Amino acid sequence: MKRSHLVFIVLASLMFSLFAPTATAAVKAGGACKKLDDTAADSKFKYKCIKSGDKLVWSKGVTVVSPKPTSGNKKAPQASNAHEKVVNQVGSLWKKWREKSASSFVPLKLITQPDFDSSWQEATKPANILISTFVGNGYTLLPEPISIIGDTEEWLAATGRPIACGRSVPEQPMGIYCGHIHMAYAYFALNAAESEKFAGKRLTPSQIKTFNYVIAHDIATMFELQAQYGDIAYNGSKNQIPAWIREGFVQLFAALAISDSNSQKVNYFNNLTTSDLIEGFPTKLCVKTLQDFESKDRKWGGSCASSQNFYAAELLVARHGGFDALFKFVTLYGISDNWTESFKSAFGISREDFYTEWYEYLNIPKSEWPALTPAAIPAHN
Repeated sequence: MKRSHLVFIVLASLMFSLFAPTATAAVKAGGACKKLDDTAADSKFKYKCIKSGDKLVWSKGVTVVSPKPTSGNKKAPQASNAHEKVVNQVGSLWKKWREKSASSFVPLKLITQPDFDSSWQEATKPANILISTFVGNGYTLLPEPISIIGDTEEWLAATGRPIACGRSVPEQPMGIYCGHIHMAYAYFALNAAESEKFAGKRLTPSQIKTFNYVIAHDIATMFELQAQYGDIAYNGSKNQIPAWIREGFVQLFAALAISDSNSQKVNYFNNLTTSDLIEGFPTKLCVKTLQDFESKDRKWGGSCASSQNFYAAELLVARHGGFDALFKFVTLYGISDNWTESFKSAFGISREDFYTEWYEYLNIPKSEWPALTPAAIPAHN
C-alpha cells in the first residue's frame, strides 16, 4: 500500500472518531441520570440531565432537529397539497380578521423578576397583535391580561398572590389563574433545566422565539376561557374543553400572531415549523389520536400527539366555519356542557364525520383507521 494511501486512511479514522455521534444507552424521561447537564438522544428526542428535588433525572424529550441546509436558510417542511390548500384558506381568513383589529384595547402587562433582561418584553408584540385582533372581532377579556415570569417561588408567589383570585401560587411550574393571569417559572417557559436561572442573562434568539410563542399561546387561552365562561369571572367551576380542541385552538392563534410579528413575513405554518415550535404535518397516525384527547388528558406523550391538535384546528377553521366557529363551539359548550352537540352546531359536522374527514385528510388507509369509540363525557380539571 502506498504511504499516501495509508496516511489518508489514518486521518479519516481519526476524523471519524472525533466527530461521530456518541453512542448512548437507552434513556427515558424521568429516569435516573448520573451527571447534571449531560445530554443523550435517540432517533426522535434529545434529553438533558436535570435536578428534580434531590435526584438527577432525564428531562422530557425535545424533538431532535434535523441538520440545517448548507445554504444557511432552514427549508420549510413540504406539506401535502390538501394541507397547503388549508394553510392558504386559514391565512386568507386571518387576513380578514386582522383587518378588523381594534386600535383601542388593554395590552398585555408582562411582569418579570428584577434583573431579567429587556429581551423578555419582546413577547408583548405578538401578544398584543392577538389581543387587538380578538377585540376587533368582538371577543373580549373582562379583566386585564397579565403574565408573570420569574426564577424563584418566593418572588412569583409574592407578586402573583394579590391578583390570583385567592389561589395558592405558584401551584405548578406554569398555569393560568383567574382566566387572565399567566404565571410561570422562567426555566419551564423556555423548556430549560430546572436549575437554570435567568436574572442578568440575555435570552438567545431561539429562547425569544419560544417565549413569544408561550405567551401568545396563553393569551389565546385567556380569551378561550373567557368565551367558555361568558360574563362571569373564570373560577374553574366549568368542565374542561376537550383537550385536543382546547390546545389546537390556542396553538393556531399563537402561530398566526407570531407570524404577523415576524419581520420576514413568511406564512404562519412555515414560520412555526422552521422555528421548531411544532412538528411538521403528520404522515401517519400518532400513538394517541384525537379521540384519546377528548377528555381532560393532556399528557401528550411526544410532539406528534401535541401537533395533531394544531392541524385538526386548522382543518376545522378552513372547512367548517372559520375562526368564529371555534369561539362559537367554546361558548356553546360553556352553556350546554355537551361538547358533541356544541361541536355539530358550531362546525356543521358531527364528531364522527369529522374524524372520518380527518383520517382521509391525513391520507391514512381505511384499514388503519382506529375504531370509533363513544364520545368522552365532560370532565373537570
